[in-house]
Amino acid sequence: MTDSKRVTVAAVSVASGGVLALLAALPAGATPQMLSQAKAAGMPAQNCQYCHTVAMPKKEGFKPDELNERGKWLLSEKDKQNAKDIKGEWLKNYPGGK
Repeated sequence: MTDSKRVTVAAVSVASGGVLALLAALPAGATPQMLSQAKAAGMPAQNCQYCHTVAMPKKEGFKPDELNERGKWLLSEKDKQNAKDIKGEWLKNYPGGK
């Protein structure tokens, strides 16, 4: 392997690790899968701010005040349904619209 290929492989490895670290920083209640579920349910979710007030929720120190009305509603649905996890498809029933 040439030096330039090694540098490229190393850069990709570091970048991939950074993405994984970023995903690991998401709170247990908010995951990339939830965003995918919301999109699959036909919701116009483009990023975390569909349910959060902050661009990137942090796992440490998650605060319910970082949720917008939609996110607060999802949290209350989780409690009502005694569910372990929030499901993105619940957004179909959100009374505040898309």
